[in-house]
Amino acid sequence: MQLSVYVVTDLSDWPLARRSDAVLVADQAAEGWARQISLPPPSPFRKVHGAGCSCCSREGLSVTMAQLFQDRILGVGQPFSTVVLLVKTDERPEVLAMLEQDVLVRARYRVHG
Repeated sequence: MQLSVYVVTDLSDWPLARRSDAVLVADQAAEGWARQISLPPPSPFRKVHGAGCSCCSREGLSVTMAQLFQDRILGVGQPFSTVVLLVKTDERPEVLAMLEQDVLVRARYRVHG
C-alpha cells in the first residue's frame, strides 16, 4: 500500500474538503487537517560528518515520514490517506530530491511534486 505525499508551497491550493483525510507537515498552523505536525529542522551536522554517520544518515523528514506510515498501519490517531508537506518555494527542489532518494519513502509513498 502506498500513500500519497504532495509537496506544496501554498496551502490555498489544497482544497478544504480534502484536509480531513490528510496530514499536514508544516511550520504553520492550519485548521481542518486529520493531523498536523511540525516540519523537522535539518540536522546541523548534515554534510559535515563522514558518510554513514548515524546522526546524519537519515534526514528528519525521512524519519517523520516513516513514523507517519507506521502510525497509519498501527491505527494510531485519526486515519489519513495523504500527507501534505508545506515548504518554502526555494526548498521545494531539495525536499523533492530527498524524498525521491530515500528508499523507504519511495516504497511507502507516491510522491507528487
